Amino acid sequence: MKYCKKCLLPIDYLNIEINEDGVCQHCQQYKDVEYLGVEQLKLDIQEALKKNKSEKYDCVVGFSGGRDSTYLLWFVVKVLHLRPLAVFSDDLFIPDVMLENIRTTTETLGVELRAIKHDNLKKCFPHHLNAWIKRPVPESLMFLNVGERIGYETLVEQEAVKEGVHLIFGGRTPIQSGAQYKTDIMKIGHKGGRLSWIMGYAKQVLLNPSLAMNIFCLKTQYKEFMVKSWKKKLVKKHDLTIIHPYYKYIKWVEKDIENVLFNELHWAIPKGAKNSGRFGCEVDTLRQYLFYQILGYNDTNVDLSGLIRNGQQTRAVAIDKLEQTVNIPEEYIKYIINKAGVDADKFLEKFHKKYPLRQFVKDQIE
Repeated sequence: MKYCKKCLLPIDYLNIEINEDGVCQHCQQYKDVEYLGVEQLKLDIQEALKKNKSEKYDCVVGFSGGRDSTYLLWFVVKVLHLRPLAVFSDDLFIPDVMLENIRTTTETLGVELRAIKHDNLKKCFPHHLNAWIKRPVPESLMFLNVGERIGYETLVEQEAVKEGVHLIFGGRTPIQSGAQYKTDIMKIGHKGGRLSWIMGYAKQVLLNPSLAMNIFCLKTQYKEFMVKSWKKKLVKKHDLTIIHPYYKYIKWVEKDIENVLFNELHWAIPKGAKNSGRFGCEVDTLRQYLFYQILGYNDTNVDLSGLIRNGQQTRAVAIDKLEQTVNIPEEYIKYIINKAGVDADKFLEKFHKKYPLRQFVKDQIE
């Protein structure tokens, strides 16, 4: 597999365009963001803070336990000097090391943690696994996470309304937003807007009717499709302000984030891991594994490419991290599948019959 000469996107990355110098359009079009800074952020949150009716909290932070939201929670407490309520959506597929990090982080910062468990993903995951393997294509991998999004897209806002808080912080980053392939891959022709996505969804169901042959899961699919519309109405009705500081105000700098995670918050990482990169919901880990095995790339390629473009990492260092991250041990993948009540050996045997096991070796990259 060949890659862009500047980043780590392969030349068959979805909708990629490579020029005669071997450079992708994402690298060609990249421009540094001029961040507004902490003082501007403090000014911009004043109106929402004035509307606050809570005596205990100034804001609510959507806290996934990943490195982005963990650093954000630290930032809200230590830099903005606010009193947040940390809301954690527990989909019941969270690794133990992540749960421990969540506990130690909130205790160290003196922040109240509200962990809300929901079983939508747990109920849907076995069905979607068994249905997907009947026609294992990347276009329908989105079905595996159905049930997870309802939690992290709605619980934070609901808790803010319940507490009379009008200010919400989220930890999404511009780097994560670059992974458009996961959305575009289902669209007709892999391009277009909402209608193209709906038609692509219908196509996948027609080609594999098993994906829709469970009433609870079908209802959950619909709820997740409508969740943005529902969330928009909730935000408008209760006059909520949602801010993702990494987009406009503060630059996401990996070395600064890892300094806080490991030296101040005493973070732990899974056995065998080399960095603080992606290790979140186990179902998403499985989906990333499947994307890589089928396509030869996943979110790690996108994340590292973003860090290369804004000068945080050399391509050589990023290649080392790519090798460490995408080669997920098969025993862990089996554990996740078995946890869902699906026979992992049979699942992977059928999967690898169509997609032979792929291992990334850094020497493959020029």
